[in-house]
Amino acid sequence: MRLAILSFLFVSFSISVLGQEIEYTFSTPGDSTKNYYVTIHPKDEVKGALILLPGFGELPKQTLLDSEIYKHASEAGYMTIIPALGDWSFFYIDEPSHQKLDQFIDEVFKKYNLKESSFFIGGFSLGGTMAIQYAQSANSENSIQKKPQAVFAIDPPLDIERLYNCMVTTNRPAKNPVSIQEDEYVTDRIQQEFGTNPQANPEFFWKVSPYAESDPEHRSLKSLVNVPIRIYNEPDINWYIENRNIDFNCINAIDSAAMINWLKFLGNSNAELILTKDQGYRISRKMRHPHSWTIADGNELVSWLIKQKAD
Repeated sequence: MRLAILSFLFVSFSISVLGQEIEYTFSTPGDSTKNYYVTIHPKDEVKGALILLPGFGELPKQTLLDSEIYKHASEAGYMTIIPALGDWSFFYIDEPSHQKLDQFIDEVFKKYNLKESSFFIGGFSLGGTMAIQYAQSANSENSIQKKPQAVFAIDPPLDIERLYNCMVTTNRPAKNPVSIQEDEYVTDRIQQEFGTNPQANPEFFWKVSPYAESDPEHRSLKSLVNVPIRIYNEPDINWYIENRNIDFNCINAIDSAAMINWLKFLGNSNAELILTKDQGYRISRKMRHPHSWTIADGNELVSWLIKQKAD
């Protein structure tokens, strides 16, 4: 049975910013802490739609500050919809989260009369993980979900077993204070949401992860063989060593490279890994960080998405 979290009445209002109409749709009027979404309308005819998923701990208001993808989409005639499917702690990768996204997509398809032939999905960090999981599920056998024409992810953790093991390992020279807090929270949430962990039940995480290195059959990739996919990473290992005391084993690029490598081997000629240098910058915080929205060139990304549109 589907969750009913998003099925109650929404209240919307619109504002105009630099020629773009930005519509805020709230479940509780004026409450931008949870259960709302932002729609950026193009000036003229709507040619399609992009659902953009924030990273873990982010809400749409921060995505609007740190990403310019929606601006380029709007200029190209595409509507962008950025949801908060819960509050800041929305976890993205568990089944209840997936059900919320499914219901949300059904609702906005009806509201805006969207078409699968011009529908795209992507996201940042765990939002990117969820975007890929959605594409996998939508393209699986007998799925009734809306199928995106292409999917992209910006520095997503894809192998949840690798992520968990990195966070619990004691085999590090030191552990940065920022990492300590994040690692404890994420590993506790994994245990809480799934009732197990990759060390106790690695096979379970072969199904949970968009890519699972320890799965000898790489079953999670089969439904993506015909899906155009892009993954962006900025593997600035010296930044990670100096600022987080971690090496290549603990950065997301290791998952991305493996996943794209396998997809190409399996026959996906439209699977791409985009690696950047010195592009990562968190605009709202005015700080250098390779794990940021800005590693994706919004204009070039939107151009690539449009090329994947069904005829």
